[in-house]
Amino acid sequence: MRRRTDSFFDGVRGQMLVKIVPFNHPLSPLDLESIRGELKTRSDEDRDILVVSLGQEHAARDWVSHYNQNRPINKIHLIELRSDRKSGGFIRHEPMSAQVAIRREGERLVVEITDVVSPSILQRLNKEAGVFRAEIPDWRAVVDCVLIDMDHDGNIFNVARADVPERKQDLVSGRYELPAPRAGATVAVKVIDMLGEECVVCAVV
Repeated sequence: MRRRTDSFFDGVRGQMLVKIVPFNHPLSPLDLESIRGELKTRSDEDRDILVVSLGQEHAARDWVSHYNQNRPINKIHLIELRSDRKSGGFIRHEPMSAQVAIRREGERLVVEITDVVSPSILQRLNKEAGVFRAEIPDWRAVVDCVLIDMDHDGNIFNVARADVPERKQDLVSGRYELPAPRAGATVAVKVIDMLGEECVVCAVV
């Protein structure tokens, strides 16, 4: 239910306040900091917060996890409209894909990413470009980070190598050499795009 009397939150859902993040950018830690700042001005507010977005930065999910661990009230819950099966089913979504070669070379493991396609980013760029179709000459421009699990169990992702550029203008490497894992291990490579969408490629080496 939308509340027209609230200058910050966009409505309520059950016992939660709702904040809708503008759909022209993915949820970021800056958006979340603004929510925390608003809550500091409402000392009597004890309700949880539901944040609705179209895309989420990886850092935003980490921010929420850390924040909720230290908050007895005003916990933050996330709905990402492209992937939420219950609340976001009305949005047609084509998942991102990645071409990743994972191979053992002697005592070394070589991981090489040759292409990443993010339909969500292309769609957004095409809207901004108008009549001209957007092109991305280097796939690395759409990637936020690359994470590698050297012995993935199918559940918990244990990061053995993380390629997270320090500055926005920097790009991931795309090629990684690590000490080879045990024979028969499942190596998992997680690629996260600039909208927070993930793609995981696995191989037994």
